[in-house]
Amino acid sequence: MNRQLDFYTDGSFSSKTEMGGWASVCVEDGNIIDSQTGYEPYSTNNRMELMAFLSALENSDTIETGNTKVTIYTDSAYIANCFAQGWYSKWMSNGWRTSDKQDVKNQDLWRRIVALYIKLKNKLDLSIIKVKSHSDNQFNNYADLLAVKSRRKLEE
Repeated sequence: MNRQLDFYTDGSFSSKTEMGGWASVCVEDGNIIDSQTGYEPYSTNNRMELMAFLSALENSDTIETGNTKVTIYTDSAYIANCFAQGWYSKWMSNGWRTSDKQDVKNQDLWRRIVALYIKLKNKLDLSIIKVKSHSDNQFNNYADLLAVKSRRKLEE
């Protein structure tokens, strides 16, 4: 029997307070079976999106090898494009520099994410799908709600 796990990830950031929160929600058979949240002061929106995505990868890394399909949904074009367009391969071959010779931003997180991604691609059937933010996807909206709630813990 094949197992399908869907992760919905989202980050939240307030430019007014510079506080950020993130969330990763795991769904199986239409039911939320796990969620992870966190927050970071003096952050950025991209860092929070990356933290949520990293959490989904780390959770996926606990799955035994076998007939499991993992799909990670993100509303971050930054993350989705990195994998769809192979940016990470170019960054690695360029010493973690972009095509215009700048250091890759959030490199501390990207290095962890890319290492886990490569490991998991050899272990699981792994897909990354870009979804529209704040639309009618109930699980993406729930991840957004949790990320905002997490950020607001810092702002209280």
